[in-house]
Amino acid sequence: MKMLRLALLTVIPLLLLSVSVACAAGVPDGYAGLKWGTDSQTVMKQYKGGATDKIHDDVIYKQTNPNKEIATRFFMFKDNKLTAVSVKFDAEYVMKVGIDSLLTQHKKAYGEGTIDKSKGPHMTAFIWDGRTTRITYAYAPKRPDMCVILFQQK
Repeated sequence: MKMLRLALLTVIPLLLLSVSVACAAGVPDGYAGLKWGTDSQTVMKQYKGGATDKIHDDVIYKQTNPNKEIATRFFMFKDNKLTAVSVKFDAEYVMKVGIDSLLTQHKKAYGEGTIDKSKGPHMTAFIWDGRTTRITYAYAPKRPDMCVILFQQK
């Protein structure tokens, strides 16, 4: 009986801790409700006002200034299926909100992440890996015009 009680007292707190961490932060399986593999027509209907272009055999759908926070947003497709989304934040928005505040918002949404400074001393990136998605938030601390978040299908 003591062993069972001891086991429960050990297992339950660990289980609660792992559930609370999972609920507090999680990397989505896609971008903003769009799942990886969504066809380009569905994306274009949901995110209007953009233009398409081709790079090799891949299609890119670009929105310029879709709102006050975003300068450009690129949706990348391979074989007409969504594989990545890149969002470049508007410099004025970044200056108003602050790079650190944006990072805090992303950490709250996705977890602590892993810092990556391998791109050079002027760039900092945080990376979050989920089951099907890798998120990279990259910025230059003194350049609000260089603040980007990339969602990629693994």
